[in-house]
Amino acid sequence: MSLARLDIAGIRNIRQATLELSPEINLIYGRNGSGKTSILESVYILGAARSYRNISVEPLISMDQDECLVRGVINSGNTQHTIAVLRKRGGEREIRVDGDGVKRATDLANLFPTLVVGPEAVNVLLGPPAIRRRFLNWGLFHVEPSFTQIWEDANRCLRQRNELLRQNASVNELGTWTRELVRHSEQMDKLRAVYAQNYEKIFLERCEQLTELQGISCRYYRGWSHDSPLQEIYEKDEETDRKRGFTQRGFQRADVRIRVAGEDTVSACSRGELKVISWTMIISQGAMLGDATANNLVYLVDDLGSELDRQHHERFCTYLMSTGKQILATGIERERLVDSWGGKDIKLFHVERGSVEQEERMNDGQ
Repeated sequence: MSLARLDIAGIRNIRQATLELSPEINLIYGRNGSGKTSILESVYILGAARSYRNISVEPLISMDQDECLVRGVINSGNTQHTIAVLRKRGGEREIRVDGDGVKRATDLANLFPTLVVGPEAVNVLLGPPAIRRRFLNWGLFHVEPSFTQIWEDANRCLRQRNELLRQNASVNELGTWTRELVRHSEQMDKLRAVYAQNYEKIFLERCEQLTELQGISCRYYRGWSHDSPLQEIYEKDEETDRKRGFTQRGFQRADVRIRVAGEDTVSACSRGELKVISWTMIISQGAMLGDATANNLVYLVDDLGSELDRQHHERFCTYLMSTGKQILATGIERERLVDSWGGKDIKLFHVERGSVEQEERMNDGQ
């Protein structure tokens, strides 16, 4: 599977652009602020109906526009799909797949999964646990069919219990939803624990390939102590939960903790080392995908040359090319970008002030 054509309208400083893409490697170069990353952002929107750079839709839409539109044509074997995502300033969105309206963004994620390797990736280590939970959930969504329903059920129970806590509901009513929350939380924990165990093996193997760091470990924390059953914990916490108006422990407090030589990565590693670890984490998720999903995966690589030293840069490029997945990669310097990415089928695009032009097809770095 590959994205064959990308149409962009009203995304940041890109008023209108069309890119006919290679199924292998697509290189996008230009100065800072030219619109390179906005192209990667547009591809991501096709698979998520939102940006990976901002929660709010406002910064995404061009200044004098009320809406933005991204359309993609996807080739998958002998079939072709069209995805269109429209976002408006008021927050409204319209999603269409092959002309039919789609309500859930998860339908896009199934059809067109993407992984972003770039400056923001380091937040998986530097940011709060919520970012790592999203990271964990992304992987589970793509490898475990039962995840979505369990996730929805667990969140429904959590919202209901929190509402009852704020209302100071009766012990019996609260107890009913507490038992349901315990049941779904334990189901979620089982899924996450199995995924985390399998992921750790893949992650450590990739660390050996891509880093020189020794003693790296990856551990899953489920959100409550192993010393007591969750039902018992909720019973003990009920008074403080009522005072605070929310459930303090459970699946919603899960985390993934990376350590180097027994120390937390943030305190043990340099900024450059944190980038290498975070990108290895993301790449390892791609390696975890089953065959059907993996065939659809697209890597979006944002200015790797400016973020890594030459040795690590070459390692990551070599690894990503070895996956055989479609790649869209950005960079500032044309020559360095071309030298970094070899391949039989490369397309090169130049971006300047939001205008995108395709240059001649590159052959052997020429």
